[in-house]
Amino acid sequence: MVIPFMTIYLNQELGIALSQCAIIMACFGAGSVLGSFVGGVLTDRIGFFKVMYMSLITASVFFLLVMKMKTFLPLCASIFAMAFVYETFRPANLTAIEAFSKKENLTRSLGLVRLAVNLGYALGPFMGGFVAAKLGYDFLFIFNALAIFIGGNTFYHLFKNKKHKTTEKEISAAEKKALLMPWKDGKYLVYLFFFTLTIIVFMQLLYTAPLFFSTEYGFDEALVGMLMGINGLIIALIEMPLIFKLESLLKPVICVVIGSILIGIGFVSFYLIAIPMVAALTYTVFLTFGEMLSFPFSNNYAMSFSTDHNRGKYMGLYTMTFSSAHIVAPLLGLYLVEQMGYNTLWLGSAALCFFAAVMILATRNR
Repeated sequence: MVIPFMTIYLNQELGIALSQCAIIMACFGAGSVLGSFVGGVLTDRIGFFKVMYMSLITASVFFLLVMKMKTFLPLCASIFAMAFVYETFRPANLTAIEAFSKKENLTRSLGLVRLAVNLGYALGPFMGGFVAAKLGYDFLFIFNALAIFIGGNTFYHLFKNKKHKTTEKEISAAEKKALLMPWKDGKYLVYLFFFTLTIIVFMQLLYTAPLFFSTEYGFDEALVGMLMGINGLIIALIEMPLIFKLESLLKPVICVVIGSILIGIGFVSFYLIAIPMVAALTYTVFLTFGEMLSFPFSNNYAMSFSTDHNRGKYMGLYTMTFSSAHIVAPLLGLYLVEQMGYNTLWLGSAALCFFAAVMILATRNR
C-alpha cells in the first residue's frame, strides 16, 4: 500500500524536490541491500522461521515511524531502517519455500507464493490509492503496519511447530570449508549483474511510472492504484497455470530472457502510444507477462547454483539484486526524468532490458 505511492507522497504531499525524493528512495534501496545480506547470513545461522517472524513484527513498527517523519534527513534514516528489517524477510522466505518443496515442483512452489504476494499486490495499491485519495496518506502507513503485524502473528501460530524436510546428512568440517560462497561464484555473479539491469527497469513501476501517471496523464491516486492492482490481479489469475505449462517446455533461463524483453516492450509503450489509457494498459499487460515469466523462473535458476548448506547466503545475494535496484532505480529514473524527460527514460529502459536479455542468454550456466 505504501511503496507504490511514496514518490507521489514525498513530492506532492510533503513538497520535497524530485532530486531529494530520489535520495530518500535510494536510502530504501540501501537498507534493502544490507537487510538482504544480513537476512541471508542469519537464515543459515538461526533458521528461516525466526528471521521471517522477527522481520515482520519489527517492520510493522518501522512503517509507523516513517509516517511521523516529514523532513529530508529523518525520512532518509527512518526509511533506511524500515527497509533493512523489511528485507531480511526475503532470503529467509525463499529458503523456506525450498525447504517445504520437492525439486520437481519448486518453480510451482515459488509461483504459488508469488500468487499470494500478487493477490496482496492487486488489493494493496487499489486500497492504497482509495485511502490516499479519501482518508489521507497517514492511513496508508497505519493500514500497512497493521497488515504486516497481523501477517507476522498469523505466520508464527501456523508454522511454529511445522516440520520440513532436512538435509540427508550432517556436513563435515572439510565439506563446509569446501563450500563455494556466492560472492566467490563467478558464474552466479555474472548472472546476477545482468538480471539486476532488468530489475532496475522493472522498479520504475514503483518510482517513476506512478509519478508519470499523476503529472503527465493527470490520473488520480485511485486510478493509479487500480492500474497497479490490474498487474497483481492478472498474475493471481494466470501465473500458476502459465508456470505449469512452461516449466516442462522451456528452461528457466530462457523464461528469464523472454520476460526481460517483455518488460522492455512494456516501458517503450509509453513512447509509442499517444492515447494515455491505451498506453497505460498496454504497459501494464506487457510488464505483467514479463514479470510472470522472469521472476519465478529466475528464483529457480538462482537456486540451482546453491546447495542445502549455503542456500540462505545464495538467496541473500539474489534478493540483493532487487535491493540494489531500489537504490539505482529512483536515482537513475528520477534524474533522467528531471534532466532529459520521460521519453529518454522509456527508451533507455527498453534498451537496457534488451541488452540484459542478450547477455543472460550468452552467459547462461550450461
